Amino acid sequence: MSARPGVSESALSPEASVRRVGRPRGRTSQGAASRESIIDAAAKVFARLGYDRARMADIVDASGLSKGSVYFHFDSKEALAVAVLSARHDRWITDVRRTLDEIESGEARLRAILPAVLALHDGDPDAWVISRLTWALADQPETRDVAASLTRRWIDVVAEIVRDAAREKGINIDASAVATVVVGGFDGLKTTAAVLHSDDPDAAHEALVSAGRVWERMVFDLVLGPDLR
Repeated sequence: MSARPGVSESALSPEASVRRVGRPRGRTSQGAASRESIIDAAAKVFARLGYDRARMADIVDASGLSKGSVYFHFDSKEALAVAVLSARHDRWITDVRRTLDEIESGEARLRAILPAVLALHDGDPDAWVISRLTWALADQPETRDVAASLTRRWIDVVAEIVRDAAREKGINIDASAVATVVVGGFDGLKTTAAVLHSDDPDAAHEALVSAGRVWERMVFDLVLGPDLR
């Protein structure tokens, strides 16, 4: 991966977005709060202007902090975007795992994937923004690996559920391949809904829910077989 001049490759990894910012040791609670405030401000700016049009100056203004404070934590827009994505995806994956871990059978967990993911979109006003930001970073050479890493994490989560459901039914299936189809299919639905209803987030969500039900049945057929739905 070729990094932009002044932005090292290591600085753009999801792990680095957490590790590199702030003081290396003894980060204060005030510093942590400032960092979170900057991340929230960046998410709002990316939502309003889009990733390409957003500038660090816009994020500084939205944060209400000094330029020095913002640059103390994040030295570039790319590093900030990575932090926004990493923080939000970490929260989402934790929430989905927590929901699914409460369900015993693999088949029931498989059936719970779509409702759990839709709940994220329904309960988080920035969900569509984060999706668009993920796609934007996937198109940038210096952040492409970050977007790929986040997508692989979702594939791993789904693959584990698919593997358990198939094992319970005695079905031999390539869980990773199925999970790639599942995650890719849902991302495609989000893209389509966002394009069709770019000016109406509520309509986009309703379109996602409706199409998601069809997608869900296709997943059941793929994993469990049409006679086992």
